[in-house]
Parts: sequence; C-alpha cells; structure tokens
Amino acid sequence: MGEQSKQLSSQDGATQPPIALMAASLMDSLSIGVLLVNPERVLTFINGKAEELLQIGRDQVLGKRVDMLPLRSPLYKVLSENCREPLEINLQGHIVAALSYQANDPQGALLGELVELRDISRERKEKRQREEFVAMMTHDLKSPLTVMMGYLQIIKANLSPPPGERLVSYFTEIEHGAARLLGMIEDVLDSYRLEVGLLAIAKEYCDIRGLLEGCCRDNQREAAAQGVELTFTASDQLPALEVDARQLTRVFANLVGNAIKFTPDGGKVALNATCSNEVLQISVADSGIGIPARELEKVFKKYYRAEGVTGYKGTGLGLTISKAIVEAHGGTIQVDSTEGKGSRFTVTIPANGGS
Repeated sequence: MGEQSKQLSSQDGATQPPIALMAASLMDSLSIGVLLVNPERVLTFINGKAEELLQIGRDQVLGKRVDMLPLRSPLYKVLSENCREPLEINLQGHIVAALSYQANDPQGALLGELVELRDISRERKEKRQREEFVAMMTHDLKSPLTVMMGYLQIIKANLSPPPGERLVSYFTEIEHGAARLLGMIEDVLDSYRLEVGLLAIAKEYCDIRGLLEGCCRDNQREAAAQGVELTFTASDQLPALEVDARQLTRVFANLVGNAIKFTPDGGKVALNATCSNEVLQISVADSGIGIPARELEKVFKKYYRAEGVTGYKGTGLGLTISKAIVEAHGGTIQVDSTEGKGSRFTVTIPANGGS
C-alpha cells in the first residue's frame, strides 16, 4: 500500500487522513479489480484484486503513463482496449470481463477513467458444461428415439400381409408414446437453452391460419379420445407473419394439448384467431377444471404445476417455454381462469413478428 498511499495523500505532503486509508483498505477487499487512469492517461490507482488478476505489483506501475507500460503485459492489454461496452479478455488463462466508465469527484470534476475487472472463468466453465449437457441429451436420448421411430415406420410399410387392427393399434400407441417422450426431452432441452440464452428463433414469413389449422388437426385424435369437442375459428384476414413457425407451433400445440388434457368428457376447446390494429390475437379457451385464482400468477413458472393437476402427466415446463417463445416474438401471453369452469390463454403477437 506504500506507493498507492502516496498517490492518495494530499499534494502538500500532509499525512493521509484515516478515512482515505480506510477507503483504500476497503477497495483492496473487493472481489472485483479496480483501476483508475487520470485524464493524462497516468495510472493512479490499482486495488489488490486487479493486482491478482493482472499478476503485477502496484509499485511497478503506479504513476506510469499507459503508453509507457510493457506492450505485451495484461495491464496494457486491458487499458488499451475500449471497454465502455462490456468486453471479455483472456488474461493468464482467466476469462476477465472488463468495463470502463468516466469517474468524477463530488464537484463534478473529471477524475479519469475507472476500469472494473471481474473474473468470470467459473461462470463460463459452468455455461460450457451446460451446453455440453444439452448436446449430450440431444445425442444420447433424442437421436436414438428418432431412429427407433424411423425403423417403426419402415416395419409398418413392409409388413406383408398388412397388419391387423390390433397390431395397428399397437403401432399407433408406440408412435404416440415416442412422440410424447420426444416432446418431454425437447422441453428439458429448451429449459437449458433458455438458461444459457441459446433458444433460437429463426423467423420467416408464415401462413398463420395454416399453422393453427395444422395444430387442430394434430390434436383432433386426442380430443376425440378424450370426448372433447375441438373447434377452430378465425377472421377472414389473417396476415402472413414473419415468425418462427416451428416454435410457434410448439406454443399452440402445448396450449391446445393442455386444454384438451384438463377438460373432462363432453367438454369443449375453442381455438380462435383475430387480427386488428396490427396485432394478432389467438386464444385457446376450454370448459375444463380451471385454475384457482391464487395460482394464476405462478402458472408460467418453471416446473410449477397447480394443485388440481395431480395425476395428469407433464414436465411443468411447457408454459414457461411457451412464454419465452411468445416474448421472443415481441408478444405477450396471459391467462384468465375460473376454478371448475375453464381457462382461456390469450397470445398477442405484433403483425411484424416483433422485428
């Protein structure tokens, strides 16, 4: 602290006041590195964490102009970069996030440029491990299941004589079971993708009416088996939207599938789409078990499942992922529900797809 204490002492050589010594000590106890370069580009302050990250002693560099520092030193590398926007730098095997901004005294006079250094090596390692886990899940679980489904299709196409009714029903159950398992794996994968910011949205122009009609067709068998009437209505003029059709299909397949799942025999599920004032509004309404008012604000939380759905299968991830997908399109998703009478989920998306 000797050389740095001199830098903090008054210019007339008076003894440094205790408050300044305390401030310098507190700066040394920080878990982030701090550097201060004055307006003449002279390094006037460096704390202990910055010394550790840059592997340099303050007595070697304090009072020196930046352009007089060794060109290949980590300190010069940091101070020569424009860090007004967060910048990640590899320093001595550590990933360090650097950020600089203007520092002023209480009277507004310019003190210089303050630089913060944070060691984010651990965060980057954990992110890499999560990404590797997602890759492993994709390869070790999803890929083999896809292969099995492919071989099932080949077996069905090459059976001679054609399979009987009972065997056809077995094949159908296998296909639907595999599809549900694939959907659950995809939900888990997308949950991790959300955490690491890797949930991809690839937009292109899409016939939204065709997308929603396809969603209804895909769910008609499940609705019929459940004894639920599934209907689709739409206004005459639905614009082609620039959206990620695959991801939005997942959203409405999840909403319609949930509505059917939680609606008892004899109930109804209605999918409706309208467009006005450059906003597309799509609702999924059912006459099912509904959601208690006290639980409405929790339904989009990860892994949350309402008390009334005990015995129903699910991961508790579908609505969380659906909300993220809709918001990535610049839209919103809301729910209104009355316990015992049904629920209505409403998705709104800007006609420009949120671009």
